[in-house]
Amino acid sequence: MSEHMNIYTFHESFEERLEEYIEILTTEGKVIPASQIHEEWSCDVELVIEPVGWQAFWNIPRSTCENYHIRYPTVVLVEVLGTDYPTLCASVKITAVQDDIQLPEKHEVPLIELYPTIKQKNTSLDILGTAHCVDRLRLFYNHLWMPWDEDDDDDIDWVDQHLRSRLRLYYDMQGVINKETCDIIKSLLSEGREIRNKITILECALPDDDDAPQEELAKETCALMQLHLRLQQIKAEIDVLENPQMRDLLWKNRSLEKKKKRSNNTDKDKSYYLVWEGGTVKQLQEVSNKIHTMLPEDMSIKICGYLEDVLDISEVGDTILLGEGKHPIKHSSGLGEKGTIIGIHDTEKVILSPRESDVSSSLLNFHGTEILLKNICIDLEELQAGIIIRKDCTAVMTNCRICVSSTNPSSVKWGVIAMPGAKLVFNKTVFQGLGTAVVTYATSEVILNECRFEQCYEGVRLTDNVRFTATECSFNKIESCAVVMESETVNRSGTKIGSEEIFGEISEISFNECKFDKEKSFMLKPKSASALMTLNKTES
Repeated sequence: MSEHMNIYTFHESFEERLEEYIEILTTEGKVIPASQIHEEWSCDVELVIEPVGWQAFWNIPRSTCENYHIRYPTVVLVEVLGTDYPTLCASVKITAVQDDIQLPEKHEVPLIELYPTIKQKNTSLDILGTAHCVDRLRLFYNHLWMPWDEDDDDDIDWVDQHLRSRLRLYYDMQGVINKETCDIIKSLLSEGREIRNKITILECALPDDDDAPQEELAKETCALMQLHLRLQQIKAEIDVLENPQMRDLLWKNRSLEKKKKRSNNTDKDKSYYLVWEGGTVKQLQEVSNKIHTMLPEDMSIKICGYLEDVLDISEVGDTILLGEGKHPIKHSSGLGEKGTIIGIHDTEKVILSPRESDVSSSLLNFHGTEILLKNICIDLEELQAGIIIRKDCTAVMTNCRICVSSTNPSSVKWGVIAMPGAKLVFNKTVFQGLGTAVVTYATSEVILNECRFEQCYEGVRLTDNVRFTATECSFNKIESCAVVMESETVNRSGTKIGSEEIFGEISEISFNECKFDKEKSFMLKPKSASALMTLNKTES
């Protein structure tokens, strides 16, 4: 157990977690099926968790942030007014907010969204036991309980059938399993949860009477059947991936298949691919003319119909040319160690977007050395983020657009995320309709040249130990602040809104000849959760 951001966090081994869950979810001589698991948790929660009067941080989920049109993530301090054990929920009252946001005072929230604070008004409460119980519950329902479990037969013991293998999978994903396989598992589970939600909504909407239009009923029934079939496919894939031996075998086979697909490539140093969805002879001639201006005449090039297929076989240093059209991809496909994607038409006509069923966290996830993107429009659609750039990777984007295609700007979607140690260079790139266009983490570096930010909730979110330079950029119709700096050096009374001058003498951050449509476009504030304890309105 450790203290972090004034909350309890628990770091337990596989054996410790396994023993705890077995104690909670098993009864000697009795089969506990999946349909009984929720009730077992209700009993444990009622025995351990304090029913009322404790303080916690509420990590507001993305969907709720979007409903109230506030930035994501948003964390507020709450007091628990009561606990509904059968539903594993709590009634809470908001007692402190950090940003200038408007929210109803009282809410019903799942216990797993609450993080009990170390500091409590009532010191007689068993807050450590409460925090530990909530932590166990959160890990179980976020990582061990699957969206198809409720369909299990009642004669199958859930603990015997699933607990050990799923807990082992969770721990293996913290470092044992390779990143690509982890991404596949996470994507499958996210899709499964999304499908389960859709099934629930459709089943509730089915008419109870026989007078409903038969055509409409048949359509909804068919949609339900397709969702159930896809859920069973995902279940079968996850069942295989839970087995360590099968995981290793599939990974080796995937690597061999990739090498086999590359074996016909005559240029071992560098390959060029054209992704073209097809068209008339005249259109093919136009595409050919454009490529002639970009590549030497004797350069070998392969034509493919789908970007996803090319990303699957591309290797270090390859270049992908994208023709006009919408190019859907899935599983946060990347370019490996190094590569280039160039649109050969106007930016608005070359669109990267997620597949309809994709519920990954981001569209692109780069972890190589150098990635170049040019003349590309990246449309997030329903995804949470556009691009994630990881440690030691440099991403250079020129004449691109990162946006959300819906007519209403989103307050929760992120355009580009610079993880610690990443470097981003944007030239003449447009960010449109996003929650936060650029999110930075400590030790990252971001350079913006002649970029435009339009109709975003926030432009750039900075933090301590970040190198940031913006030159000749414009920020228009930004709902909150164009630039938000979160710093651990700022206390509760130090939040400031104004011009660039409020950042003081921070040499690593500079704005050169940038244009803002608001006089007060900069905000300097405390770290999101660290200052909430001192912002408690009931104590001030």
